[in-house]
Amino acid sequence: MDRRQFLIASGGVLTLPTFAFSQPIETPSESATIVVGFSAGGAGDLAARVAAEYAKQNRNYPVGVEFRPGAGGTIATDQVRRAPANGSVLSLYSASPILVAPQIQNLPYNPLSDFTYITAFANTAIPAFVRADSPLQSWAELLAFAKDNAGKLRWATAAPRGMAHIATEAAFRQEAVTGAFVPFSGGTDAITALLGGHIDMVVAADFAPHLRAGKVRLLAESGPDPIAGHPDIPTFKQLGYPLSVASSYGLFGPADLPKPIVRFWEQAIQDMLGTEVYGKFLTTLGGQETYEDSDALTASVKTNFTDIGKQIELLGFAR
Repeated sequence: MDRRQFLIASGGVLTLPTFAFSQPIETPSESATIVVGFSAGGAGDLAARVAAEYAKQNRNYPVGVEFRPGAGGTIATDQVRRAPANGSVLSLYSASPILVAPQIQNLPYNPLSDFTYITAFANTAIPAFVRADSPLQSWAELLAFAKDNAGKLRWATAAPRGMAHIATEAAFRQEAVTGAFVPFSGGTDAITALLGGHIDMVVAADFAPHLRAGKVRLLAESGPDPIAGHPDIPTFKQLGYPLSVASSYGLFGPADLPKPIVRFWEQAIQDMLGTEVYGKFLTTLGGQETYEDSDALTASVKTNFTDIGKQIELLGFAR
């Protein structure tokens, strides 16, 4: 199933029986909107939509998806900070606007105090890739090209100054190469430019349907874990680069979100794992199953924020 087919099919999510629990889970009284800080049609769209549709179909809970792309996801993130703490406005969790952006620019929110982290439900690879017909056959060949042609490698990520951008810049710095970064508002736009021959490389999560279609070639994975089904593709961790952070999708809301709302979403997402629609989502995304409840995700955010901050400081990217 390709990305477009999944986005269409997700409007009719298969209704599956839910499990019985010792305590009933109260459905929030307010309908909800999940705000996505990236453009429609990308990996973030898939992640937000599968959660929203599952809640609608299996909890009879009206959930919409709203797109607020731009500024590396920070516009949407601040929208959630200003939202009422009643569960009516949540956001798709991703690393860049939470773990990276506040450390390299002045923003109106503090990721360690202004939000309630609810759950993480998917890990996704964020590889560096080129067009299938590119003469660059491997990461080593791309580095060699960049060294021989300083500043001529045109590349992009889904979010300028996001996690993938910072990690790749750190890798390039360690390899003593330079390229020309081209900013886009989302991974979909960046890949359109790649396929059109306007840039040479993209580092983004929106690779899976294009890989299946034979349109792109993977060169390296910016995260620490090998890409499922592609163990031969080196990771930034294996290559010894300064930053290599797992990328998770999940949900978060404004600070002081009531515990019953957090519990509702924790349970709904946990029930979603293992369903047919979730499996199709992972296949379409090219991701891997994961689950973190509110406590675990909150702890991950605190730990990763500190560790990434140290690396950003060392690399000279801090504000």
